Amino acid sequence: MEAIVQVMESTIGARDPYTVGHQQRATQIACAIAAEMGLSFEQLRDLRVAGSLHDLGKVAVPLEILSKPGKLTDIEFAMVKTHPQVGYDILRPLKLPAIISQIILQHHERLDGSGYPLGLRGREILPEARILGVADVLEAMCSHRPYRPALGLDLAFEELQRGRGTAYDPDVVDICLKLYEEAALPNPQSVPELARRPQAVENYISHSILDRGRDARWSGEKMQDFRSWLRHCPFQPRFILQSAMASLAACLFMINR
Repeated sequence: MEAIVQVMESTIGARDPYTVGHQQRATQIACAIAAEMGLSFEQLRDLRVAGSLHDLGKVAVPLEILSKPGKLTDIEFAMVKTHPQVGYDILRPLKLPAIISQIILQHHERLDGSGYPLGLRGREILPEARILGVADVLEAMCSHRPYRPALGLDLAFEELQRGRGTAYDPDVVDICLKLYEEAALPNPQSVPELARRPQAVENYISHSILDRGRDARWSGEKMQDFRSWLRHCPFQPRFILQSAMASLAACLFMINR
């Protein structure tokens, strides 16, 4: 599974390095929230993989649209909104836990049914997708983009609070805000440095979040297994044989169309 994640991350990074960085930072936020909420080891593992690939489907969206300054047209926005479905279609035939592709498919769904691509509501949306959705919004608003500067944590918090209980899961929002109030999570704009140092990321998640002793399920062998798994997960894109990897992803996409 780790090899598949590496190939896919490298493919995305060869085309759009911003997206890889965004995925890494959003995943770290999502995993911290999930750990605080007491999700199981298996759920955290699947969330980690899904988060690392949640924007994979953007390989089908022209870069001119992804980096366009100014407002997208209706047609352009409709193309962007296809990326959860495209990512799901790419990953579905692969030997990954089925829930991973479902999390990717659902990460833009909203509690009130206003999300996409399926218009799911409330508990129809997987808990992991509800968590990733909040982390995705927070990180995106705090990141610089070609068409706008970073909006910052304050505006991101305002958005989450405004959509709490309507668009976003209120429990997820509350935990997210609580972790930032306690300084248990860094500003997303500082996370890229962590993303460049896998050992720091491992220590950050395991010691700052999982070693607090708030959930007995994370003690002993389970904790060691999770640390080992984090250590071997790809936290940054590998820019080796990028053209070959891009070709592989393109082939997978065309096969599944």
